[in-house]
Amino acid sequence: MNWLPDVQNELRRLGLDGWLSYDFRGSNPVAQSILRPLLEGSLASRRVFLMIPATGRPTLLVHAIEVRSLSSELPVTVRSYASRQSLDAELTGLLKGKARVAMEYSPLGDNPYVGTVDAGTVERVRSLGAEVVSSGDLAQVFELWTEEQLGQHLEAAAAVIAAKDAAFAFLAERTHEGLEVRETEVQRLIEERFNRGGLEYGHSPNVSFGANAGDPHYEPLAGVRDALLRPGDVVLIDLWAKLPQRTAPFADVTWMGVFGEPSSEVKATFAAVREARDAALRAIAAAYAAGRWPEGGEIDRAARKVLADAGHADAFKHRTGHSLGIKSAHGLAAHLDDFETADRRLLRPGLGVTIEPGAYYPHYGVRSEINVYLDEHGPRATTELQAELELL
Repeated sequence: MNWLPDVQNELRRLGLDGWLSYDFRGSNPVAQSILRPLLEGSLASRRVFLMIPATGRPTLLVHAIEVRSLSSELPVTVRSYASRQSLDAELTGLLKGKARVAMEYSPLGDNPYVGTVDAGTVERVRSLGAEVVSSGDLAQVFELWTEEQLGQHLEAAAAVIAAKDAAFAFLAERTHEGLEVRETEVQRLIEERFNRGGLEYGHSPNVSFGANAGDPHYEPLAGVRDALLRPGDVVLIDLWAKLPQRTAPFADVTWMGVFGEPSSEVKATFAAVREARDAALRAIAAAYAAGRWPEGGEIDRAARKVLADAGHADAFKHRTGHSLGIKSAHGLAAHLDDFETADRRLLRPGLGVTIEPGAYYPHYGVRSEINVYLDEHGPRATTELQAELELL
């Protein structure tokens, strides 16, 4: 529990009396990362609570039938319950003297990435006299990168950019030679590079030609959906990967090209998306320069305003960005989102995020995605910023 001092410092900074972490059979991803080491050897088939006070020793509350399966050397006080009545009695004890506690709760369900504790459990805790507030910012303590993780991300980012360059070089070679090329051919090339480099990527990259780029989550599949590249088509390649170390973070990039001369519409849309991306980066930098950490939703609004002003408001289909994770490219920390969800979490130093605004139409789509690391002084782009469309 080397994380305990950082969590307790954060509790005190936020003016909270404790963090009541709760899980039932893996229902709470945030709690799982805290509870799994404590419950090793236990079936954990019943409700589990861990009260982390702002000062002092944490208390683990488990069902009576599972106490004996726990290690006798846990760095926490262990309590047990059996009936519903005894559960309430034990929770009352855990909450004694604690007016405000954090849980994985999101007011009005506005942010389901944060609100993973069921409403009934929140009601139960409130009925015992405690005010329940969101643990969204508190839980980000577990998502802050070490210097080693930053180095791993930078190495992955370099590999992702190299794979992107190889993919567009392959496309340019095929088109210049007058040869056909399908989406899955480019997809396989990227996967082969990642495999040779020992990188992990989870699932296949997104390679989209023409109208398929208008679907933000399109993925080609051989024999099912696998477009041929045709003159005038935009090319959208979204690729991500990480080093094989368990705690290494992902890098995640989207790059755009066009087969032939781009239309004035595509050029204008790309320019608007590029400006929205850069506006988001500037908004983060401005907040840090003013001595504050911005909310994720605030940065989303800054990017979307640029697209709306350029006439693309209805073509914006998803949030501006997401945190970079270690289990998948999409992490558990703050997202740049006031569109799909209301993300009020702070973009604090130590986090890695993407900035990836897009505009999606029935016959084409445009997205530009960069990675950003937040240090004490502000945002640092860790991948290239595409300035112009790749012409094939």
